[in-house]
Amino acid sequence: MINLNSKKNYKIFLNTLIIFFLCSISLITISSENKIIFKIKDKAFTSYDYEMRVRYLDFVGNNSNLDKKIIIDDFISANIFNEYYKKTKNKVKIESKVIEIFEKIKSVNKKNKKVYNYELNIENILFNIRIDYIRKTIIENLLNSQINNLDISNDEIDILYKFKIKYINFETENSKQVIKKINNIKNINFTKTKSFLNENNIQYFVKEDEIINLDKIDKRIRSEILKNNSFFILKNQKKLSIIFINKTFETLEGLIAELYSVKSKSKIDNELLACNNLLKNNFNVIKKEYKFKELNKELKAKLVDINDYVNFYNNNENIYVILCNIKFDKQILNNHNLNKLINNNAAKIEKSFLSKYSKIYNLNLINE
Repeated sequence: MINLNSKKNYKIFLNTLIIFFLCSISLITISSENKIIFKIKDKAFTSYDYEMRVRYLDFVGNNSNLDKKIIIDDFISANIFNEYYKKTKNKVKIESKVIEIFEKIKSVNKKNKKVYNYELNIENILFNIRIDYIRKTIIENLLNSQINNLDISNDEIDILYKFKIKYINFETENSKQVIKKINNIKNINFTKTKSFLNENNIQYFVKEDEIINLDKIDKRIRSEILKNNSFFILKNQKKLSIIFINKTFETLEGLIAELYSVKSKSKIDNELLACNNLLKNNFNVIKKEYKFKELNKELKAKLVDINDYVNFYNNNENIYVILCNIKFDKQILNNHNLNKLINNNAAKIEKSFLSKYSKIYNLNLINE
């Protein structure tokens, strides 16, 4: 026991106490700052690892606006694929590729005079490039084994257009009355429909999807899409589905619009504005072709189908611009759709892989 009556011993005790106190504070600080976020096979990944991942993402591109959850989920994904790779017998040699990727990014950053707000940790960057490249390689191998089973459509409508569909599904005892009220909503849209259901205390659920192949969907939905209907209701006894379709071009690359323009002091009836009727009714029609991607924002948004038109009013005149033909490079569109299909299937493969191996490798998310 220290004799505190001695000045010398008292100073030793006091210094020891201060050192112990400072060490305790330091340990508490480290503990609070470096929390465990998740574990894979009992290996802990902490907030420090997360911060190093954030720095890596900044090094490889402009990823500053990424949500924290997205970054963590992506980091988990890369590490699970890496764990799988460790167990693989026939490993692909990747170190030279990792170095190559690193040097290319470093060179581009130097050329662009990129400023780093942190000290570059080469070991950390190489590790993260490695696990991302491993994930990419595994997904590509799985995708190549399934490439012949991809649901590829060669129909012009599937190649040319993108269809995004939103469903609002619910049950009601008064389907006729509800349908009538919904059809009476002015300028009906997805948001207004949900507001109506909420105001009337009708429970519903929402589903969103993209249609890849029109031949593979419900015939009733396909029929409405081919009629260019963007809103319709399907009924099955007490069940109702309110459906909204958003139709846009898959890509504007390689698309040529043949536009007719007509000037008139008075308004022209919609029926007369159909391309065939314009030519029959002695209108002074000006025809011209444009690249779709060079059209203004309003024309791009509103000219989607043949006979779609936009009305401008200028100098006391109505100026009608009508879409009367679409020319396209089928090879460009086919390549675009194939790449999109591959990306969609790659995402599905990754999701399925993670669902399986998260359990095998005991993924444990730690609640902060």
